[in-house]
Amino acid sequence: MKKLILGLLILLSASMMFGQTLTLDADSGFFIYMKGSQTKVSEDDYLSYAKVFETAVYDKYHNDEFEWYDQFQILKQNYDKRISEADFTSTYTVVTNVDFGDYDFTNGGFPVSIGEGTFFPLGRPGNYYESPYGSIFRKTIALSLDNFHEYNFFAFSKDDAKTFLQGRKDRYGDIDRTVTLQITYKIAAYDSSEYKAFADLALANDYLPVVGIIESIEVYDTKDQRNIKKIGTLIKK
Repeated sequence: MKKLILGLLILLSASMMFGQTLTLDADSGFFIYMKGSQTKVSEDDYLSYAKVFETAVYDKYHNDEFEWYDQFQILKQNYDKRISEADFTSTYTVVTNVDFGDYDFTNGGFPVSIGEGTFFPLGRPGNYYESPYGSIFRKTIALSLDNFHEYNFFAFSKDDAKTFLQGRKDRYGDIDRTVTLQITYKIAAYDSSEYKAFADLALANDYLPVVGIIESIEVYDTKDQRNIKKIGTLIKK
């Protein structure tokens, strides 16, 4: 039976490390989920949206029923628009760290272990606590990358690998094997087998599922933040 494995060491900021890239956060992931799942929006949901996403407008007008009535109609339209404009067509990136295993002399490279069921918890919308208990706005967005655990090998020649590890050795002889992955992916359709394989498990654990189809996984040496180097790609072995 599959299990959810929380997190992947650390979820890093792609824009800080590699320049401007399109990434999902809790807010954008929430609207992608709402659009893809075609979740019906109730009046209570519209009110929660106002409190969570447009707090300043809600705080300013909600005590005056006449002004609030007009503003609330606008906020409803805003909510519907943000759902309809959720972007399923762009390529997104997510960045995380993993560790190289011991060198595989037979296959010529480093194995990488990523647990099946591992996902990225993107968090909850910023002001989620303004919504009532049990509200959809209080749920954490979970990003699963389809078949991520199968990307488990980094091909590296023996000589290059030896040089790499020598450069990662401290004065005590300990070796830092951590590298950074930049994963590019597209959002899976909500009627796809990839989405369905994760959705029920995530929902049963109180997460809102978003699934990405991996396009590539680039591996970077980020030990020196002033000199980040791409060293190759992670592959299925």
